Amino acid sequence: MVTLFLGAGFSKWAFDLPLVNQLFDFDISTTSEQEEKKLALIEKDWADWRKENQNVTPEKFVYWCMNKSSHRKSRVIWYVSRRLTEPFMTRISGSYTAAMFDERAVRENEKIVYLKQFFTTLSENGLNGILTCNYDTIVECALGMAGFNYGIVGEQLFGRGINPQFPWQGAHRSVTGLISLAKLHGSLSWDKSTKYTSGKPGRNGKAFIVPPAPEKIPPVELQDVWELGAKLLKQSDCLIIFGFAFNPYDQALLEYLKVHGSKLKKVVLIDPYPNIDSAQKLWPQCSIETIDPRGKFDIADLLSKLDRAVVTSA
Repeated sequence: MVTLFLGAGFSKWAFDLPLVNQLFDFDISTTSEQEEKKLALIEKDWADWRKENQNVTPEKFVYWCMNKSSHRKSRVIWYVSRRLTEPFMTRISGSYTAAMFDERAVRENEKIVYLKQFFTTLSENGLNGILTCNYDTIVECALGMAGFNYGIVGEQLFGRGINPQFPWQGAHRSVTGLISLAKLHGSLSWDKSTKYTSGKPGRNGKAFIVPPAPEKIPPVELQDVWELGAKLLKQSDCLIIFGFAFNPYDQALLEYLKVHGSKLKKVVLIDPYPNIDSAQKLWPQCSIETIDPRGKFDIADLLSKLDRAVVTSA
């Protein structure tokens, strides 16, 4: 079986979303005076924080905001949501909001069409599930409600249907796909009690996201998600890692991948600058192969790596 792990580099490759060190470039188009005020406040917080934390990852700024005050927490979640859902905005009743996963504008997006085929091809060649620490909803949009689950096939999500003109027609749809998706740091489409059919919680500044913390243990709020990811890893003999930096500050995640991936036999790194040494330290028993996704990325090249993985595991 094959598991796919998606890092920020995947979202950069797929939709040119920012990497961690580019997240606070403030490259969004505000849609109201209220958004302009929010943006100005978070830009000031960022500038002040950066003066004292010049060599610290921007994810620590997210952590600082979320633990500093409720207002800063709401603003930083709103900003991260806007920055990461900019390609998936839709207009409803004169205002803009995050598009529903199955919305026509999403389904017909050229990049989404390509990604859907990418995931479908992997599924036909042994894909067991997907793990990611990305907050964005690219995977959900690419697979659609009939292509994935969050651990329970048939789970009902809350939120509008596919028609932006009649948003509550066919609302609260269920996920019925067989590809399990474990979002280890939460999602812009979740709040603490509910999973939604779009990135609405992030837009409202209430999304359930958990940035890497100083603690060396997994976040307790996401225990069921981490258990799902562990199950997927344990069932797999090949792990495809797309655009993951192996950042040493995320110790809980690295230890998690090491422990639950102890039975892996092959790791394929899709990255322009693959961190082979870090991968080999986590999985010394594995053979490591690499693919550079820059330029023309050919899925056939990846499948050839999987074919060799099957031979190795046999």
